[in-house]
Amino acid sequence: MPRIDNPAQVLSITRQLVQQTIADMDLPPEELALVEEAFIGAGLL
Repeated sequence: MPRIDNPAQVLSITRQLVQQTIADMDLPPEELALVEEAFIGAGLL
């Protein structure tokens, strides 16, 4: 795996992983909203 030295690139990859993981959970809308709110608050979405 190549080394990533650019913090913006690391954040972009992290956001993509978070988005895909949340999508894979297949949560009901009300629970999805809570999860998204938490990750938005953490700056990961």
